[in-house]
Amino acid sequence: MNPIFIKIICPCGQKYAFEVYPAHGRMPAPVFCPVCDCEGTAEANRVIAQKAQPPALPAVATVLNSAQSQLAPQIIEALKNAVVQELASQRRELLQSHQAATAELTELARRLEQVQAPLIERLRTYETRIEELEKILSEQTQENRELLKIKIEETRRQMEAERGWAGF
Repeated sequence: MNPIFIKIICPCGQKYAFEVYPAHGRMPAPVFCPVCDCEGTAEANRVIAQKAQPPALPAVATVLNSAQSQLAPQIIEALKNAVVQELASQRRELLQSHQAATAELTELARRLEQVQAPLIERLRTYETRIEELEKILSEQTQENRELLKIKIEETRRQMEAERGWAGF
């Protein structure tokens, strides 16, 4: 067994210390103050008993606080890593969604162009036909005027002829 170092403060105020090999957890011999010769054996036995006891277990709260303070940085780091991984995963999903949407829009634009091209061609055909019909109409109007003038003139001739016969 190892020696135990004992410090005692005497009622007279004197401090003294010594090493001892306890016998059965007690002082093997009486101890006295070097100044006033007051016995310190009881105090020495109390110190021996105190040092012989197994160290007291820390309170549960103390252990928890200690564990939390030691684990907190590691937990925070683990949480940070988890958040970063989740964000990276979400970013990958968003990029895939964006690529899929871009492909769909490209396909829709292609299909719209396929539908639109014949419509534009038909509109051009209609516009050309309208121009042709307007030209024909304006020509027919001119012809109709000329025909009407001829008809009017012929009707006047007939009227003159009949007036002449009637003697007017």
